[in-house]
Amino acid sequence: MVGQAWGQAMALDAECRNEENSAEETRQQAAALPFRFRGGKLQFCLVTVRRGKTWTIPKGNIEVEESGSECAVREAFEEAGLEGRVLDTPLSSYLDTKRKRSLQVTVWLMDVERCRKKWPEKKSRERRWVSPKKAIGLLKRPRLVAVIVDGMRRLA
Repeated sequence: MVGQAWGQAMALDAECRNEENSAEETRQQAAALPFRFRGGKLQFCLVTVRRGKTWTIPKGNIEVEESGSECAVREAFEEAGLEGRVLDTPLSSYLDTKRKRSLQVTVWLMDVERCRKKWPEKKSRERRWVSPKKAIGLLKRPRLVAVIVDGMRRLA
């Protein structure tokens, strides 16, 4: 009887630890979809992955005591040298993986007010302003293409 109860308690404990671990494995990230209007036409800013040629949007881990929108603004500055404000509500979110870790990414539209000539990751990333159509062509991942489409709809 005691052995059976002990076994059940250990199984329940293991189940709880597995749930805690799976919750810990999903890391919260925020991304910015930077935009501006030039000549009345919508443009999005893309960046390359660090030391690569694949295009993406600024994204990173949400720091302790930082909101998702604050993280999006920080990442846009660090990765692309952009300053501006995010719109009030998130644009979208998606699940991703990186190095076998699950990521929940929330994307914020960012109205860019200033582009710096120098920024923290300038030596390891390229920045490019493009039309929505060009952005869709440059982005290889369907999740990111969906973000561009969502951005076009929101800003229309």
